[in-house]
Amino acid sequence: MHTALRSILIVTKSGHREAEALGERMRAWLAARGLSARVVENTGDAVSLAVAGQECSLALVLGGDGTILGVARRLLGSGVPLLGVNLGKVGFLAEVAATRWESSLERLLTGGVTVQERLALSFRVERDGATVHSGGAVNDVVINRGILARVINLDLRVGSERLGELRADGLIVSTPTGATGYSVSARGPLVHPQLHVYTVTPICPFLNNLLPLVLPGEAHLSVTVRERTTDVYLTQDGQEGYALHAGDVVHVERAPGGMLFATIEELSYYRKLKAKGFIKDQS
Repeated sequence: MHTALRSILIVTKSGHREAEALGERMRAWLAARGLSARVVENTGDAVSLAVAGQECSLALVLGGDGTILGVARRLLGSGVPLLGVNLGKVGFLAEVAATRWESSLERLLTGGVTVQERLALSFRVERDGATVHSGGAVNDVVINRGILARVINLDLRVGSERLGELRADGLIVSTPTGATGYSVSARGPLVHPQLHVYTVTPICPFLNNLLPLVLPGEAHLSVTVRERTTDVYLTQDGQEGYALHAGDVVHVERAPGGMLFATIEELSYYRKLKAKGFIKDQS
């Protein structure tokens, strides 16, 4: 899918002077070429308010993967594609290197924006029949134990079918985008980001044969917390946490509209896997 550039939102990493300075240089560069651009710092609801207040055709995010994840969550369902400019260390979510931003933006201006829709997750926590917490995730929804080194008991269902009980340190429900994060560390599979599926991966299962699952995007997963003696938490994208109670049911499914990532195809997915060390070339 292609879209023309009209108005651009430049989001900078909070408290990062280099990102702020680069954002202003980008704004001036775009203005000199007749494009409207606004710079906002990634604080609170600044991104959501900025998107609501102007018609954006693209959000340029200046920072590392953490900044990109936070902004991407706020853009879920907005229809605004995101393009990451890497100022961090790993930068797996970023398409553009900070040292080559001018040439990358030139390519966008001449060729337009190629937009890729990716699956995102929507979740809600049900307690005593009522929803007490909900949200979205770009990378993953994780249910794990607190500070005590004890396994937790979870009961898993897909749709109306019960998979069984899991005793483990926790459970990772991951999007294809998040497959290279926490999920792969728990021996979850790498999943191409254009696939509309999500994965379910146990964390250090105890005397349990549940292997990592790949589920279709339309599947509804429900996880019931059976643990009564250990703290259990739900985290989204490793950035926001919520304490769960015994009997809570966590419902996870595909988020409506997904998330939109802009691409200029500087580095293919497979080349990126090699560059970041996920695939080792033995030849």
